[in-house]
Amino acid sequence: MTLTKYVGILASGLALTGAASAQGTDAMSEMAQIKAELATLKAQNGDKWLTAERAAEIKSLVKDVLADSETRTSLQGSGATSGYNNGFFISSADGNFKLQMNVLEQVRFTWNNQPESQHGAFENTNEWGFENRRTEMTFSGNVVDPSWTYMVRTNYGSATDPYTPTAGAVVLQDAWAAKDLGNGWGLKVGQFKSPFMAESLRNDGAQLSAERSLVDYYFSGGYVQGLALSYSADQFRLMASYNNGPRGQNSTWSAGNTSFSGSARAEFKASGNWGQFDTESSAKSDESGLLIGAAVQYYNGRGTNSAPGFSSSIVYTDTTAALDWTVDATFKSGGMSLSAAFVGANYTQPVGSTTDNDSYGMVVQGGYRFTDTLEAFGRWEWYNVANGAFNAGFASTATDVNNVLTFGVNAYVSTNIKWTTQFGISLSDVGFGANFDGAGYRSDFITSDSDQFNVISQLQVSF
Repeated sequence: MTLTKYVGILASGLALTGAASAQGTDAMSEMAQIKAELATLKAQNGDKWLTAERAAEIKSLVKDVLADSETRTSLQGSGATSGYNNGFFISSADGNFKLQMNVLEQVRFTWNNQPESQHGAFENTNEWGFENRRTEMTFSGNVVDPSWTYMVRTNYGSATDPYTPTAGAVVLQDAWAAKDLGNGWGLKVGQFKSPFMAESLRNDGAQLSAERSLVDYYFSGGYVQGLALSYSADQFRLMASYNNGPRGQNSTWSAGNTSFSGSARAEFKASGNWGQFDTESSAKSDESGLLIGAAVQYYNGRGTNSAPGFSSSIVYTDTTAALDWTVDATFKSGGMSLSAAFVGANYTQPVGSTTDNDSYGMVVQGGYRFTDTLEAFGRWEWYNVANGAFNAGFASTATDVNNVLTFGVNAYVSTNIKWTTQFGISLSDVGFGANFDGAGYRSDFITSDSDQFNVISQLQVSF
């Protein structure tokens, strides 16, 4: 055994002595033996045992060993008090207080073509430009003890959608506190996403494509304010919420316009693990997993205020009620992901109509990772939305019916950087009941068909 190796072993033992105090007797005995062997080696080599070159080697070795020991001992017991672990964090020594910060940035270029302009003045209108689609900062963690958790998320969004109702402004999205009640039960209070559509519940940036579907834009419950009770087991999850109404984001108690509003979602995990369904993409290392979900959302109006819903211009009477429902399934395995969702909504007695309005939508999409860094995806969506009664100047029988195709590729520069390029086309009029700028489409204000197609290239950075 070389002298350098002996010295390295000695340095390692000295550095780890404090961390291994529970084994004090054995450790001290071993250290004594190493010291004795080192003394013998020194005596055999005389004054030449420590050359300048060897001294430099020993110094470097001891430095590396001490640095490694410091890292290891700092992670013992209560763990590190600051650093990076899926986000930058600061924690108290006992772990009872923790603050974690995450950032999502999406910058994109969008080019859109309309064979007939939205004002019907001329053909083949082209528009293009850059935008900061989302800039989010999320603060989360726990207080008092790990069973009390919280989240505050703000977002600057360039376009109106169910999660950022005010374009071009910094808005508050998540703002809640939760308590782990034990045995799988939990209680959450504040502002959070309605436990309704699976596509909605995934975080921004967790999609296969650059943007959620137009079906999600129409039917998502968005953010609600209220409380939610949840239960999670090995194969089942359940979340039920009593709230002020869908898309009631950042409203006051006096601005409420529903007599009752609630939503509930149940999920059954036939195989796999819960974590792999947090995103729409599948990693090459993913085991096979199947998740089946179903949800309902009900609310009724108590006045003539503008009520929340898939169209901001919906107006309800005192007797108006709305029932939304959805079923969905997601399968993942080794880089392949497939999902499908069907959603329906029944709106009773909107102003200007004496009959119920039924709307439906469907989304089917899939993706495949050819390598860890390259992924292709495709999506088909269909919607039939009876929204004419909700828009002044249009017949109450008007509907938006469309098939939309989207396909593209994702290039993963790293786990934190993704570059998405996609092509989308609407096979008929995209409709006039919502703002689709964020998805790369322009809402049409003409009655004739106006097929559109677009190209979106987006860089996403998250940490």
